[in-house]
Amino acid sequence: MLPRMTTPRFRYDHIHLRARDPAAMARFFTDLFGAEAHPEGRDGRYEVTLDGQLLLIAPSNPDFPAEPAPGFPHLGLEHIGLGVDDVDAACAHLESLGADIAIGPLAAGAFRLAFIRGPEGVMVELLQRPR
Repeated sequence: MLPRMTTPRFRYDHIHLRARDPAAMARFFTDLFGAEAHPEGRDGRYEVTLDGQLLLIAPSNPDFPAEPAPGFPHLGLEHIGLGVDDVDAACAHLESLGADIAIGPLAAGAFRLAFIRGPEGVMVELLQRPR
């Protein structure tokens, strides 16, 4: 009789981003969203922690040239979502810092949301859930 397989436990570890300018991508998250940047790692890589979640930012791989960022919206991993208490206030704050507010703020059913455009086509959604 074969041994019974147990279901593995999966847990979130990180999001991996590629960028032509990893330092600019790291600054996007630290300057606008208050992420904590760790010292630059090997080969120009950055680790950024946002609300306890790890973002790994790496330069393009010279052996495997990167494709341009797809348009928005698109299929596949589309955006990073951040919760906020007041999407209008958050957008006003981000605009004062020079953020590109691509969509919104707007109502979507019981939610309010907005999208911020970052380097390399990265999109960040701000989501205000009903209270």
